[in-house]
Amino acid sequence: MIENFEEKTKKPFEIKVTYQNSIGKTYKDVYMIDFSQLIGLSQLGEPPLYKIAKNVEEIKKDIHHLSTGLIKVIRYTKEDIEEEETKQLLERSKQPKKEDEV
Repeated sequence: MIENFEEKTKKPFEIKVTYQNSIGKTYKDVYMIDFSQLIGLSQLGEPPLYKIAKNVEEIKKDIHHLSTGLIKVIRYTKEDIEEEETKQLLERSKQPKKEDEV
């Protein structure tokens, strides 16, 4: 990724991400990465695009760890939480009440 980064900045690319939560619901997201907006920016030290390229390399390693199961991610949506709460309420309502609760 770091090699020829000036050339690579001219072409936007897309990252497609597919993953499942703990209850098996599948999520798909697409992220468009366009570094061309950063062409011409400057600062002291390393060029910003070079730093971005190095960070993308680190992200690549992290994604590899995620995809191989080395790192686990837990994500809950509002719907997931509501579904879980409903299940818990149903389970509690099925349990027999104790004498001191009657």
